[in-house]
Amino acid sequence: MNKEVKIFLADDHPIFREGLKKIIMKEKDFRVSGAAATGTEALEFIIHNKPDVAILDVSMPGLNGIEVARKIREKEIDTHPVILTMYSDEEYLETALENGVTGYLLKESTHTEIIDCIRTVLNGGYYVSKELQSFLINGSKHKNNKTGAGKAIETLTHTEKQILKLLSQNRTSAQIAKEMFISFRTVQNHRMNISHKLGIAGHNSLLMFALENQEIL
Repeated sequence: MNKEVKIFLADDHPIFREGLKKIIMKEKDFRVSGAAATGTEALEFIIHNKPDVAILDVSMPGLNGIEVARKIREKEIDTHPVILTMYSDEEYLETALENGVTGYLLKESTHTEIIDCIRTVLNGGYYVSKELQSFLINGSKHKNNKTGAGKAIETLTHTEKQILKLLSQNRTSAQIAKEMFISFRTVQNHRMNISHKLGIAGHNSLLMFALENQEIL
């Protein structure tokens, strides 16, 4: 029997919250354990109840969704923050990932995509709306242009290129280790070496690079 997954919802629109709750509750192993209309209420609930996943709107009274995600990371709470928003700007996405968000969905996402996102982050991965992945690839403001990125990628070893490609497919380090028959620690060491060679630093920057350059990996 699957472990029951506790999911928390935070959005200041009650009709949207109810609609989202109905989508989530269709999954037999999912349970909506709470809901809030403000970021302050959301953070208080998360601190005391530690749900498995917290789905947060960006714009809420009090703390916004990204601020709540940052607090979750600072307090080392074992909850996966997922942003569900109408904002499709790269700036919002980058800020969210830098502040500990593991999933970023647009409010126009399909029911299937929402469920896929929740299951991906539960397994330790990152999930970004398909529309935003295309936006990042085609309209990237990343400091490396495609030519520069291509040259940088060519400096990587065959194994490092394999790992970077798997990262672009939202694989976790644990999944990569299993798929490549190497240890988790080896994957982590490779990731550090890749970041060094590409001149990348900062939380989730390697994931961003992989998503932006998916087409040339």
